[in-house]
Amino acid sequence: MKKNNILKKWHPIEMMHESLYLISLSCDQANGLKVSFEIENTESILVFDFGFHALYYQSQNENSSLKMIDDYGINGNNWSLFWVEKSDLIDWIAKNSYNIISKEDVLHFIFLHADGLISVLSGKEPKVSLKEFKSLKS
Repeated sequence: MKKNNILKKWHPIEMMHESLYLISLSCDQANGLKVSFEIENTESILVFDFGFHALYYQSQNENSSLKMIDDYGINGNNWSLFWVEKSDLIDWIAKNSYNIISKEDVLHFIFLHADGLISVLSGKEPKVSLKEFKSLKS
C-alpha cells in the first residue's frame, strides 16, 4: 500500500469509544449495501446504509488485514470509524474505470471491528442509525 492515504476519524453520530462487532454485511438488488454492528457494552446496533451509492466494498478478517491496519496506523487507536483522504483505493478504482468514475466524487470509509476491517467506496455518506436491541425484537 502506498503512503498517500491520510486517515481521519469519522464521527457520523455521537458515540462512545466501544468496540464494534459485525452483525451483518449485506448487498442485494433490493436495498444496496448495508453494514450493521453491535456496540460493545451497550444494547445498541449501529447501522450504515449506503443504498446503491456503494461502488466497492471489501471485508477482511483480522488475520488478513493486520498489515493494512498497521499501514493505516489504526492499531490501538481506540476508534472504529474512519474516512480516508487522498485514498490509494479511490485512485485505483478511478484508474480501473478509465476515469469514468471521478476521484472527486468518491468517499472512502473504513470500519475497524473486533474481527477485521471493512473498506467501502461510496458516492455519498451512508445513512447512519443507532437502534436499540429491544426495538428490533418487537
